[in-house]
Amino acid sequence: MQPKHFVFSCLLIFLSGIIHAQEIEKRWFDKSDSVYGYYVVIRPSTPDIQGAIVLLDGFGGNADGMLRETRIHSIAYTNNLLTICFPTSNRLYADKSIIAVMNRALGEIASEFKLRKDQFVIGGMSSGGTIALRYAELCLEKPNEYPIQPKAVFDVDSPLDLINTCESSEKDLQQNGSMPWTGEARMVLDKLKNEIGDYKTDIQKFNEVSPFYKDGKEPGNEKFLKDVAFRSYHDVDVNWHLKNRRHSLYNTNLLMGSELVNRLDIEGSTQAEFVSSKIEGRRNNGIRHPHSWNIVDEPEIISWIKEKLHFYPDHLEKPYVYNAPKEWNHELIMFPMDFAPSIAYKGFEDLRFAPGWGDPKSPDKFAYSILWWLDGVYQIDESSLVKDLESYYTGITKRRAIADKLDMKAWKPAKVQVEKMKTAKGDRETYTGNAAMFDSWVVKGPSTIYFKIHVKDCPDKTRTMLLIEVAGNPYTSSSWQALDKINDEFECEKQM
Repeated sequence: MQPKHFVFSCLLIFLSGIIHAQEIEKRWFDKSDSVYGYYVVIRPSTPDIQGAIVLLDGFGGNADGMLRETRIHSIAYTNNLLTICFPTSNRLYADKSIIAVMNRALGEIASEFKLRKDQFVIGGMSSGGTIALRYAELCLEKPNEYPIQPKAVFDVDSPLDLINTCESSEKDLQQNGSMPWTGEARMVLDKLKNEIGDYKTDIQKFNEVSPFYKDGKEPGNEKFLKDVAFRSYHDVDVNWHLKNRRHSLYNTNLLMGSELVNRLDIEGSTQAEFVSSKIEGRRNNGIRHPHSWNIVDEPEIISWIKEKLHFYPDHLEKPYVYNAPKEWNHELIMFPMDFAPSIAYKGFEDLRFAPGWGDPKSPDKFAYSILWWLDGVYQIDESSLVKDLESYYTGITKRRAIADKLDMKAWKPAKVQVEKMKTAKGDRETYTGNAAMFDSWVVKGPSTIYFKIHVKDCPDKTRTMLLIEVAGNPYTSSSWQALDKINDEFECEKQM
């Protein structure tokens, strides 16, 4: 076997393992409606869900058929992203029925997974993209009436101006009426006429359901996308359209995709992109077609989504300043923590360890600084701190004691005391405390550690930040000078 074939085979095995590990959950709200009465949820590989991606397939698509055409959900699975898929079937635009379904389902999703309204991205292929963009515009136009406020939106070769779609469909029928592919053009014209009206006279009705109207004299629905990230994906192989469909650019979705990006740029957007596919469009069955999901680079779009949703810790919108001496070690742990699952926060823990942390004779014994960056507003008081710190040190010391095969008869759960103090500069609240615990690392026996706990008074009131100073020696020890300096120099937001 050649090396490249071996690598490719390994990749297929790896991807099949991911797909097999995923649980595709069908959620029914109307089992009598096998076409529209459900949606699909795919949870990520860990409980640390930092956002959700909503996907809609093209005309005729159901909620799980698209999963054979793209790996977006598979990459999302390993990147803390929840995936939600809705059936589009015979819909060409965001009608009242799918808006109602999406509102209901996404409201349930946000509540169940404790997601903020702005932790969503929505996109789709073909008419699925048309629906996704219009739904996003409505969410942003009427935030009090919709369950989400998407931070990013994308379409994959979608018809974005339905009046233009009618015009190009008529042109296709005039030029290529006898060709087999023109059945789609005839269907589009008939369906839109029956459901909306005459595109030449009922312009306002078309504008109500179309993401934008290129001939509008004033900014239309697209103006609501100005402040979110937007991408329009296209396979720009014009020769394929000319040779296989007798279509010029005027009969493709390329022109409207580029026009919408240009409109958003003119309106002041800094996040609108026209993305030319690096590979040719191809269906899952191998058939070459520019109008395909695979033109989206799946790992790259997931990276883009994580950036736009400000995934922590790498894509924080407002990074903090948390400095320690260069010789101090660093570690990062995500919530929820496997050793303390009862601490029900979202976010992460950023730690700085003194060089003498593990030396029982050092003044820096067990000296380290903890930052809890919490994604949300949490009530912090003596009671919650005692509960959380007891769970934290009970779990982590037990896990280490078992791993090192220490005498578990000597191990005991941690007991924590916390007292509120005079509020220090930069804090919303300040506490001191101690924990009587079994030290599984340094003394490998019963020990006491001491805390200074700072609930930071940060400008971003949608987050909660705690900086916890910890040491194995009382407050008179020299280790507290370094810990206090780290706290004093902490800044909630880096000055850009």
